[in-house]
Amino acid sequence: MAAYAVPFDVRCRANLSSMSMNKKTEQQEHHMPPANLSRKLPSARLLAIAALVAGASSAASAEELVGWAHPAVQAAFARDTDHGINKYEIAVNFNTPIQYGNPDGWLFRLQAEANMGYWDARSGTNRQNLMEFGLTPILRVEKRGGYFVPFLEAGVGLRLLTHTSTSDQHNFSTAFQFGDMVGLGVGFGKNAATEVGMRFQHISNAGIKEPNPGTNLYTGYVRYRF
Repeated sequence: MAAYAVPFDVRCRANLSSMSMNKKTEQQEHHMPPANLSRKLPSARLLAIAALVAGASSAASAEELVGWAHPAVQAAFARDTDHGINKYEIAVNFNTPIQYGNPDGWLFRLQAEANMGYWDARSGTNRQNLMEFGLTPILRVEKRGGYFVPFLEAGVGLRLLTHTSTSDQHNFSTAFQFGDMVGLGVGFGKNAATEVGMRFQHISNAGIKEPNPGTNLYTGYVRYRF
């Protein structure tokens, strides 16, 4: 039996078709990403997002601790029970750049506070009200890292009074006075921007001139930091 010969042009077309299919297969294999890579891509995106969030949080924390950048306004009421004085006070408080410790733990910092107060004399003879102007550096230690930020504070500052007495029974000789203070309080809310606290304050002229009875003030205050 004579063998049937496949025409040459048919063989060429078959070979070309086979080569074309092989080339497409190679291209698909070359461009197809590995199966495990497609699974890794979402994880990589999540890690990138987490890093951005953590970076933003750290930046906010660092910004909060920058000195002088976020002043606080304060309103206070104080009472001297020995001499019958009510004091109404407003103040501006600053965090200075001087600080030491862990921003997410125990932190020591130096603050500066400028205040203006009105003394309302409510007892004694020849009563006289007066104004107080003061400036105080404050050493503060606080426990950060939670919603509530408790703190202790102490300071020694300068005071200038518009009169030297509030009554005949309370004459303190000089308009220039020193103010010593110890206190405690707690911050809360976003960035612990709201604070409430209590202070004991002693104001006197440190014996520069007699009489020097001193003024002891028990103070409560509320503060908001911008």
